[in-house]
Amino acid sequence: MRTDEELFQQIELKNRYALELLYDRYEKSLYLLLTRMLSDERRIQLTLKQIFHDIWTNPKRYASIHGYLISAVKQVRSQREPVG
Repeated sequence: MRTDEELFQQIELKNRYALELLYDRYEKSLYLLLTRMLSDERRIQLTLKQIFHDIWTNPKRYASIHGYLISAVKQVRSQREPVG
């Protein structure tokens, strides 16, 4: 199994399969976490989409997926509007 670090390196090279692997690894746990914060399914889906879009477009921004999650959570909490 590839590490997150290896997947991020591949995402930097625009390897879509690496993004799919990262998505498969984290989608369910991120979804469950977001359901505790948001009651609107649409906002949950938009936030998930934004997290993985940000990873794809700027994979060097944070050292791990946790940085992207924290950023998305801060945005959701501060704006109280859907991201995306």
